[in-house]
Amino acid sequence: MRLSLICPLLCVLLASACATVPEGAGGDLCKQAGGSSQLQAELLFGRDTNGRGPVSDAERAGFMADVVTPRFPAGLTTWDTRGQWRDAATGKTIQEDSFVIRIVAAATPETLARLAQIRSAYVSQFHQDAVGLLLTSICASF
Repeated sequence: MRLSLICPLLCVLLASACATVPEGAGGDLCKQAGGSSQLQAELLFGRDTNGRGPVSDAERAGFMADVVTPRFPAGLTTWDTRGQWRDAATGKTIQEDSFVIRIVAAATPETLARLAQIRSAYVSQFHQDAVGLLLTSICASF
């Protein structure tokens, strides 16, 4: 296939994967399970910093307490991981310690704004190029 045909097809597939579950199908099952339609956000944070040592456990705990928890006090999940990415300037694959925060919240513009604030704060405070964000529509029951 030509690249000009692959890109539009890929965009359509990705957009359909992000669609919410229709009420007549999975929506009824979600309600039967005691759940509701929610947004699941996974934030991907690198711990390496430019010009200094990595983000320490104490710095991360402070960031969680000062920036993340006030925006999502109802709860979240976090775990340590190891990530890799390709540096656009050098073409080198960079590996680094990282962590993920998973937040389940209402799919609202306010939720998206709070996620953007967290990303911006981490980029600024720890001199990062980016903080990854994955969004998925889910059925959640707590």
